Amino acid sequence: MATADTDTYECDVLVAGSGCSGMSAAVTAGHHGLKVLIVEKEPKFGGTTARSGGWLWIPGTSLARDWGIVESPETARTYLRHEAGNSFDAARVDAFLATGPEAVDFFIGKTALRFDMPLTFPDYHAEAPGGTQGGRSMVTRPFDGRELGPLIKDIGLPLPELTVFGMMLGSGKEIIHFMRATKSLTSAVYVAKRLSKHFMDVRQHGRGMTLTNGNALAGRLAKSALDLKIPLWLSSPVRELIVENGAVRGAIVERDGRRG
Repeated sequence: MATADTDTYECDVLVAGSGCSGMSAAVTAGHHGLKVLIVEKEPKFGGTTARSGGWLWIPGTSLARDWGIVESPETARTYLRHEAGNSFDAARVDAFLATGPEAVDFFIGKTALRFDMPLTFPDYHAEAPGGTQGGRSMVTRPFDGRELGPLIKDIGLPLPELTVFGMMLGSGKEIIHFMRATKSLTSAVYVAKRLSKHFMDVRQHGRGMTLTNGNALAGRLAKSALDLKIPLWLSSPVRELIVENGAVRGAIVERDGRRG
């Protein structure tokens, strides 16, 4: 892949985009010994992932089994068939059900990704055929942004609706504490400590350092890429694909005002 008129950056895998899909692919390729480069068109990384809730829906994981929840793939397949209707793709669903739990184990065991699964977190339509009251949805565990070093300044910002005084709230128990702060002494103490820590981070670092939800997912993936020394180029859109004999062999990337 060329980066200037006379320069070429050689890599095995070029990933366009730094959301969950892009960084997951990059980290996976890096763990398999490939030389990887991530390019992102925006000045911040994380894409819509950084603004999301940071939840994943994957049936049959080891996290579910830790709760004693064991289900057959057919149960989840029934639910997906009902929800997808005419868009149901049997081959893709089977691949997802077979490899989804393996992917979760890989990322938990080999990268900085960590997830928490509430015992009870119903499917959106738990009353539908194959629906369940829990064991499929998991949320990214909060992450200390200091582990990103200087890269913390480049992560995409969460939605304002998901913050309090600019502080990101975690899903589940944390939100409950904030909702009950005026009714429960335990919750009031929790909220006071959480706000104090946030304001100290803002004073010292210019922003909160406890990343939650989608910011935690993007941050943990970026940390995994950093650990593998995978470069992340920001403000570097892909302008053109280089195709040879019907296969993509490279790309023209614009970086620092230059195309290459």
